[in-house]
Amino acid sequence: MSYLDRILDNGADRDEWLTSRRTVIGASDAAKLVKPESLEKYVAAKLKETSFSGNKFTESGDVWEPRLLSWGAIPQNRHLIHSPDEPGFAATPDGLKVTPEGIVLAEVKAKHNRIVFGPTPAEIRQVAWQQFCVGPEVLYTDFIWGEIVNDQLRDLEPKRLRIYPGEMTEILAGILTIAVPMLVRLRRARAFEMELLAS
Repeated sequence: MSYLDRILDNGADRDEWLTSRRTVIGASDAAKLVKPESLEKYVAAKLKETSFSGNKFTESGDVWEPRLLSWGAIPQNRHLIHSPDEPGFAATPDGLKVTPEGIVLAEVKAKHNRIVFGPTPAEIRQVAWQQFCVGPEVLYTDFIWGEIVNDQLRDLEPKRLRIYPGEMTEILAGILTIAVPMLVRLRRARAFEMELLAS
């Protein structure tokens, strides 16, 4: 099954995308899944999730994201794509390019007023989850970041780290240890919500 057959939302309407995302464990959720003993805390945080309208940093990110993707020659992606085996696991990579060999993903970050040397552990988990959700056709992810100082790109060009799915095996296993029971609890809680609304 192609990733095109697994699109939960095309991202054309942000409110609809947020509604679709609320029902799944997404990449930004997976980025936080570190301690199995904190499972109930993760579930509670997801259940009380509210729509985030953004701030000055997300607005700047919206400006820089297309530029960083253009530099990496990877088209922007808005699709919320669920994993091949579980529609409750999904992700929206920033960039996605189909090649004859397979799929190339991109995750881009605008780093404001700081110098960094690569992705944080949370960003690595985010990439691992995106690769998992898009599926086995993924060749690699280009993690692209720009260091933005005074609204200008430091060193005149972004930086890039290429991350392969084979490097993410242990990290993904750790995420799934938490994500699988988390999804069970989320579905149970949402089913109870629906029963209350129907009564």
